[in-house]
Order: sequence, then structure tokens, then C-alpha cells
Amino acid sequence: MTAFMVNERLGGYGVLKHTVKNDFDLAYLAQNGIPKAVIQHLADSVGLDVKELISLLPVTPRNLLRYHDEELLSNVVSDHLIALADLFATGTEVLGKDYFLDWLHHDIQALGNERPLHFLKTHAGIDLIKTELARMEHGIFA
Repeated sequence: MTAFMVNERLGGYGVLKHTVKNDFDLAYLAQNGIPKAVIQHLADSVGLDVKELISLLPVTPRNLLRYHDEELLSNVVSDHLIALADLFATGTEVLGKDYFLDWLHHDIQALGNERPLHFLKTHAGIDLIKTELARMEHGIFA
């Protein structure tokens, strides 16, 4: 996925307060933190409930309450949000927004009859879901 598409999912310059032109810019953001406001923007961009998105992050909802929207999140949380933004951009490109959102919430046989959302708490799980989306895009069904 392109840095531009991930940038759009994260809210662009208006939310990030940083210009994203390439993967190096995304790496910079992951290392230095992205604003808490990205969470709401990312949830809205794919149609997820913000609480559902927060449940996928390596931080407690209570800890997030301490942050103002413009405050920067930790590098661990920022990196995870960037990975989710990349996955969401891929998913909506491959399946379309509505079908992708529906797909995330249903048991998928190729995923051991688990919901794709179940896997999105880790980078390994995100990679697994991206692999499944690539199979679907190329018409390869396990």
C-alpha cells in the first residue's frame, strides 16, 4: 500500500501535523508518535466503532482517556495504528468499504472460522489478514 493511502486513513496533515510522502515519513511517525485524534479518524474511515478500534490497540482505554486529541501516542501504539491503517486501506481497495467492514465481522473459513477482527491485535495477525486479502484479490482460495 502506498504511504499516501495510509496518510489519508490517518487523517492527513490536518490530523497528523506532518507531511507523509513515503514510507520513511511513516517510519518517522511510528517512532515519534501520532496524535490521539488519529484513532477517531481511522475508525470513521472504515466505519468501525471507535471502541472496537481501541480494543485492537496495545493500550488500555483508561490510559487513552489521559490523552488530549493533539497529544502524541507512544511509538508502540502509533506503529500499530499505522499498520491498521495500511490494512484498512488494502481491505477497502480489495473488497470495497462496505463489504470489507462486513467481512471483518464475520467468521471466515480460511481463518479457522474466526472473525478477521480477532487477529488485528498483533502485527502477526495483521500480516495474516493482509495475506488473506491478497489471496482474495488474486482469486486464490484455500
